[in-house]
Amino acid sequence: MQHTLRNAYLLNLLALVGIGIVMVFSSSAIRVVPGAEIDPFVFIKRHLMFVGAGLVGMAVIARMDHNTWLRFAKPLYVLGLALLVLTLIPGIGTEYNGARRWLRFGGFGLQPSDFAKLSLLLCAAAYATVRRKELGSFRRGFLPACAFVGIYCVLVMAQPDFGTSLFLAASCFLVLLAGGLRLKHLGFVMLILIPIASIVMYSKFDHIQDRVLVFLDPAADPRGKGHQVKQSLIAIGSGGMEGQGLGNSMQKLYYLPEQETDFIFAVLAEEAGFVGSAITLALFISLMILGAKIARRAPDRFGSLAVLGVTGAIGLQAAINIAVVTASVPTKGIGLPFISFGGSSCFFYLCAVGVVLSVARKCVTEQEAFTLLQGELAGERLAESARQSARARRIVASSSATA
Repeated sequence: MQHTLRNAYLLNLLALVGIGIVMVFSSSAIRVVPGAEIDPFVFIKRHLMFVGAGLVGMAVIARMDHNTWLRFAKPLYVLGLALLVLTLIPGIGTEYNGARRWLRFGGFGLQPSDFAKLSLLLCAAAYATVRRKELGSFRRGFLPACAFVGIYCVLVMAQPDFGTSLFLAASCFLVLLAGGLRLKHLGFVMLILIPIASIVMYSKFDHIQDRVLVFLDPAADPRGKGHQVKQSLIAIGSGGMEGQGLGNSMQKLYYLPEQETDFIFAVLAEEAGFVGSAITLALFISLMILGAKIARRAPDRFGSLAVLGVTGAIGLQAAINIAVVTASVPTKGIGLPFISFGGSSCFFYLCAVGVVLSVARKCVTEQEAFTLLQGELAGERLAESARQSARARRIVASSSATA
């Protein structure tokens, strides 16, 4: 059963990666100016290189014991912290469009916030595992969690990148809540912090004001601040039911900015239509469902929480990207996982999938669940099966209900 679940997850993931390769090529080749001495395949070559590296990393991590990351959670946290600090140092961090979010090594770039998404999720899962009994306490559980998550969020916010900062907090507290953190503690703090942070960000940063105003009225400045959203909606509407055909998007002909990254879903909708868009959404939903099943059948608490964190992060980022492209939320520069062009994002998300596959390799089957349950009823309480037995009861109960 665990092999079937793992293989289904892997095939689903590879289908999304395949769609991404096709769409990156379709949306990026036109970016090269005709007659210029530039390889028209430059974007797809770079994308394939990072996808290849990510698949290798995924394969290696999938063969590792997932509890390795529990032991190395603190070094991972420190490494992510150091990389985020380096981006803020002039001469080391690369500034682009007024933000310092990149580290350059030769001809390659690394966005430390992409590594932070993975490292902080694993640290949150480790924290919820090691300090399980303290999570319900405001002083011993909630405040330390706010501290280690908040340090990352503040550093990302200083780049500035408010959207990614909020994404880090949301995905990590999802893991911590699943691990036993009390919702009333989080709700109390959010009621205080969110209004204050919103007022400060809106009043101090012009680009945030512009994004909110464009969201409220996209037609107010169609040639300026609202250009991206308007062209995105035109692309989606032009796709119809079956689309214009692969390679036949008109909006990617220098109308739609960031067509191979943040707004690649608009190109996909125009070329593949509602059918192609629905298939892509179905693959993301299916990946979330399979991830939830793996988390439920995980052999231990850390594995379950790590899978839940990765699954939640992928689903949340995909939802935000599609919401931005369809003008459902204010514009935020965030790519579509496995589909958008983006080296470090694609690489680290594939590595994160490797963690999911490593847990799936040791999933509890129904037969093992019955064995564990029988042993527990007989009075056996082995250390290795103590955590599994609670999960086994749920699996047995659901199997009996289904039967």
